[in-house]
Amino acid sequence: MDPTTVATFADALEPANYVGVPDDWFIAVGDVVQSTPAIAAGRYKDVNLAGAATIARILNACPGKDLPFAFGGDGGIVLIPNELSAAARTALKGIQRIARNALSLDLRCALVPVGAVRAENRDVKIAYQALGPARKLAMMSGGGIDCAETISKSAKGAPFIVNADDATDDADLSGLSCRWQPLEARRGVMLTLIVRAKDTASPLPRAYRHVYDRIQNVTGRDHCPVALSNLKSAWPPRGADRERAFGRTLFEVYGQSLLGLISEKTGITIGGFNGPAYSASLQSHSDYRKFADSLRMVIDCTSAEADGIEAILKLARGQNLVEYGLHRASSALMTCFVSSTDDGGHVHFIDGADGGYAMAAQGLKSQIESKI
Repeated sequence: MDPTTVATFADALEPANYVGVPDDWFIAVGDVVQSTPAIAAGRYKDVNLAGAATIARILNACPGKDLPFAFGGDGGIVLIPNELSAAARTALKGIQRIARNALSLDLRCALVPVGAVRAENRDVKIAYQALGPARKLAMMSGGGIDCAETISKSAKGAPFIVNADDATDDADLSGLSCRWQPLEARRGVMLTLIVRAKDTASPLPRAYRHVYDRIQNVTGRDHCPVALSNLKSAWPPRGADRERAFGRTLFEVYGQSLLGLISEKTGITIGGFNGPAYSASLQSHSDYRKFADSLRMVIDCTSAEADGIEAILKLARGQNLVEYGLHRASSALMTCFVSSTDDGGHVHFIDGADGGYAMAAQGLKSQIESKI
């Protein structure tokens, strides 16, 4: 397997750039049970953390491995080679335990064989988009990711479900944090969108590139929610109570964040950390647009542009090309996974405020069920 790495997101919507993963790989699935009521109760940050924890824990359990992953707001998936399946299973159990103990949320976790989704006439193909010189983001096509999530919620998924037990240790969530303040929209609206093609026969239908190109005609370019002008941190750090619940020491939470804030404000490098350089790299290390069996984006746009995008999607749905969900908010949330502050050593998960992806997914589900 030799996945292609493309330079632009538009190229990530080209089927020729994808290759299939081996049959003996697994899809690690973690999603928050009853995420909608939790979001309605204002716990969208906890939901984001639990979703990102699936990715963080497995990557921590498999150091040095470049595993493909995708964050979905209230869940996450990671593609696992066969030789790492035991480590991933243990990691999933730990994630469940710490989500319950630290966040009072239940995670549904499963390790679904790629062969099982191919038996359902779905596939798992990957490509990468280069975000910077040392960071790339996996893109996934073929319908296998959606299929694995569906299997995990059905009777067929029973053999693949992973459950924590009394012998399970808490997960190592080193590097996972939520210290930044919400990212306020600079242009008016933080628009979260999920677009799914109605054509299920093709691993990557042309409808995605068609819709994406039309969105580009409206916005000119994808405006990332992350910018130096809306990056705001404070001390004590936001989310400190959650990090302490993950087992972090007082110094790890308060001491390191204080030194980091001093470096950000003064430009002084402290312990190898250069605050201004790190902040400047966050935009290019964020996952604000991706493809994981659907087009998923969180973009900063004007109200008129948001209206224009909605009109494009309505037209495409009327042409029987896509179904979609949208959510508008005044800000976005950023959850960080930092193995190191070196270039490429960190990635930042973006979601619209007030449950952006989860709310957009509800809209998508309503369209699918309405059959209109």
